[in-house]
Amino acid sequence: MDAIREQNIKFIKPFLPLHNKKVLAKRLLEELKEFDLSEKEVNYAVDRACKEQESFKEDIRKAGEDALKFIKEKDIKGVVLSGRPYHIDPEINHGIPDLINGLDMAVLTEDSVAHLGHVERPLRVVDQWVYHSRLYAAASFVANQKDLELVQLNSFGCGLDSVTTDQVQEILNGNSKIYTSLKIDEGNNLGAIRIRLRSLKAAAAERENSGFKLKKVENKYKRIIFTKEMKKNHTILIPEMSPVHFQFLEEAFRQSGYNVVVLPSQDKKAVDEGLKYVNNDACYPAIIVVGQIIEALKSGKYDLNNTSVIISQTGGGCRATNYIGFLRKALKDAGFSNVPVISLNAKGMEKNPGFKISLGLLNRSMMALTYGDLLSRVLYRVRPYEIEEGSANELYEKWVDVCKKSLKMAYKSTFKHNIISIVKEFDNLKINNKLKPKVGLVGEILVKFHPTANNNVIDVLEREGVEVVVPDLTDFLLYCASDSEYKYKYLAGKKLPELLGKAAIAVIEFYRMTYKKAIRKSKRFTPIESIKSIAKGASSIVSLCNQTGEGWFLTGEMVELIQSGVKNIVCMQPFACLPNHVTGKGIMKELKRVYKGTNIVAIDYDPGASEVNQLNRIKLMLSTAFENLKELDSTEEQYTSKEYFKYKCGLKGAINRSDING
Repeated sequence: MDAIREQNIKFIKPFLPLHNKKVLAKRLLEELKEFDLSEKEVNYAVDRACKEQESFKEDIRKAGEDALKFIKEKDIKGVVLSGRPYHIDPEINHGIPDLINGLDMAVLTEDSVAHLGHVERPLRVVDQWVYHSRLYAAASFVANQKDLELVQLNSFGCGLDSVTTDQVQEILNGNSKIYTSLKIDEGNNLGAIRIRLRSLKAAAAERENSGFKLKKVENKYKRIIFTKEMKKNHTILIPEMSPVHFQFLEEAFRQSGYNVVVLPSQDKKAVDEGLKYVNNDACYPAIIVVGQIIEALKSGKYDLNNTSVIISQTGGGCRATNYIGFLRKALKDAGFSNVPVISLNAKGMEKNPGFKISLGLLNRSMMALTYGDLLSRVLYRVRPYEIEEGSANELYEKWVDVCKKSLKMAYKSTFKHNIISIVKEFDNLKINNKLKPKVGLVGEILVKFHPTANNNVIDVLEREGVEVVVPDLTDFLLYCASDSEYKYKYLAGKKLPELLGKAAIAVIEFYRMTYKKAIRKSKRFTPIESIKSIAKGASSIVSLCNQTGEGWFLTGEMVELIQSGVKNIVCMQPFACLPNHVTGKGIMKELKRVYKGTNIVAIDYDPGASEVNQLNRIKLMLSTAFENLKELDSTEEQYTSKEYFKYKCGLKGAINRSDING
């Protein structure tokens, strides 16, 4: 906010561990040290605040119990009006509580009855949001009450509620209760909402008059465990994410004893299938990956009694954690409940006896990811400048074949030799000296790498005459591993995850060592930054405690690109991707202020998004990129070669680095 800077306002905005009193007091003391507060004062304040908060919660619970007594005494109906915490604001809920009161029904919040319910989540495996747990507990309580109904308020585009609305409906329907969801936004016309609420009241009255009794409805998904026997004869389907990387991962899994099939990357039909079975407020990647799997199972290519599915699970607060929940619900609805779903995660959230991440699989997978990062980096760097059309792709295909074969034995010596040879051959491929704009691609991880999700953005950009720069996929894993360090430092995280995170980074960097060294010695390719360096760049703009989805890493990638001379950036996200709105779109203005000449465009991708509109916005960004290139080219004579290199590439201290020759 400009006013904060212009008026020199001290703005303190720390991330704080509210769930841990001891660490909360410690962190407050750190953040407020300039105000000369004693440890005793801070501890006293935190203790009083926690007691007052618990007192407040008890007041809410007591009010809920009193309201329930009132409902029984007056023989009226009550409505648990649930929603996100901010929906209690009358400017947001448009007076819906008063509207319900006007229909002679009492109104309660989910917080007032959550303590009376039992949390039951048959589909959603992980929910990091405490609010969700309270909501599910309230729904489970309402499901067993004949004089209570539940209405859930849902803000337009709130993708996280694609999880909660499905789950709450499932909990209520599980005991034959009516579920009502009201989607609200800035409009305050309550006509349609009034009709919905009257219909709910009439339906409840009709049920009561007809003597309807609540009864359990079996609608739970029964998880099928992937067993050791299944490993012998099951085909495991893997939804596509990055074609370059997943072709190697497919081979790595096969050579490690798993019969895996990576589903096609170019597949618009999968979007249609996904829309049939996934909540439309779920993010675009969920729709694509679930659609790919359902389409494959319907195709007739696979023996459904000997087919399983594997999907990654992050374990964080992003909707991506619940892709496995979306998938299981879709499988149930599509009639494929017998298909086992394997969760691929680093947090031990689910166990499957037939699937283990062995040392052999880990070794091959790390090689596969490194091959993918390297080949995408060198291909995109030289292809726009090739003198002989198709020569870059031909060289790429040659090395794809070689690298796949090398994963059979997975020797370290062969791995290192291949990396050095790839860099050498792409370094010597004949290219022209044309000056083209460089455009970096960042954003939500699947949209960034999946051709269907991003409407083949790499091909689009290269046809427009630019060089595309795509950061490494493995950097995302490094980001995930480094998050535990900042959780431990700022958010009362545990020491063991921090140590494991550092160990994971060390292992990943061990495999990338030869790759980074070969790139650094090359004459064409930009040196690779460490995750520490990326984090440092991000920390100047956002807090490293932004860890949902791409979190601070998205900001860090943009800073890394800008500092390496790539000031034209396409920031891609699924429509309504909240983390990207904060650390992607939300920091664009600040990036442009800090780094002059930065040219960023944010593009939303969604099943209903206009491809023409996306293309027009990209072309508008490119027009600025080409104008900047003309200006850059005209300044060449003003500099010595070293100064111009530094000016053109934007590498901090580049002319002083030992690996850059004059």
